[in-house]
Amino acid sequence: MTDSKIDWFEDFIGLGYHVFDVRPTVYLIFDNKKTLVKTWNQIIKYWPDDEIEMAFVEGETSYEFVLYCQSRILQKTIVFFKSLKISDHYKQFVEEYNGSVSLQIANYSPKKGEYALEIFKFKKKVIDVKFLKKQDHMEDFIILQALEKLRTAQEKK
Repeated sequence: MTDSKIDWFEDFIGLGYHVFDVRPTVYLIFDNKKTLVKTWNQIIKYWPDDEIEMAFVEGETSYEFVLYCQSRILQKTIVFFKSLKISDHYKQFVEEYNGSVSLQIANYSPKKGEYALEIFKFKKKVIDVKFLKKQDHMEDFIILQALEKLRTAQEKK
């Protein structure tokens, strides 16, 4: 796979977790409803559930999140990636993980001087979830490319 067939997507603000269902849920959180709806309608809804891949690559105090699917319908791979701080919610999610997760999207927006989280009903089931350490040997080209992009961005800051 060459980089020319890969679209890199960072236009989301982070992740949310809900672990009190049969299957834990990972929320891609946006701060723009238009971007959220466009992302779902033009990308994620075309991903076959059994081909979606999700990885969490842990360091000391942060982790890199990588979500992608090599879509035959869209004829390209779209990769969502972000470096995030390890939180108590993330730790609880890792503990409660049981073999698959639900992927949903949510919008975090100001409402009457406060912020509100609007959760959308769109849902995908992800069965290929990897929990890795930064020092692990990785052979997945997409994950390696995403980690390199995140490392380069960190160095520029």
